[in-house]
Amino acid sequence: GRQVALRPDVIIVKGEQDFEVEVIESRRFSLRVNPVYRQLVGQIQAARTARSEAPSMDDKEKQHIREYVTRAKFFIDNINQRRQTMARITQVIVECQHDFLEKGIQSLRPLTRAEVGERIGMHESTVSRATAGKYVLLPVGQVVPFSLFFTASLGTKDVIKNIIDAEDRGHPYSD
Repeated sequence: GRQVALRPDVIIVKGEQDFEVEVIESRRFSLRVNPVYRQLVGQIQAARTARSEAPSMDDKEKQHIREYVTRAKFFIDNINQRRQTMARITQVIVECQHDFLEKGIQSLRPLTRAEVGERIGMHESTVSRATAGKYVLLPVGQVVPFSLFFTASLGTKDVIKNIIDAEDRGHPYSD
């Protein structure tokens, strides 16, 4: 079949000292509340404090602006939270699967989502949701699903067979 180029969500690179994790999303875009709105909210609050007249707006407009800014902040916080969760999960995977990253597939160790969750103080289901359908770019240049790192009902032999079947013929893993 035709090879589909997978876009990684997270990159693991070999840094100076050790492996480093980068969540791609954070490079792709940065979100912020429109400065005009932020300024208006500031003016509304300043006017309320000084008991003076706010910029010429009725209560309905002020309310709209406050709600917009609140919603925007909430949305941005959620995105940032998600990035941090991805980064923390990947960091734990790097720690647990260090040998795999250094030596290759034969060093992949059994690891559960529950174990990762425990290490970062999150429920297994959170780890599961955060990594579902997500991909990692390994230091060797291969993009793999997060599920690769976790022990599932698949036996290790099946996992290894799937990886070998899927590996790029031009750059096979060693061993």
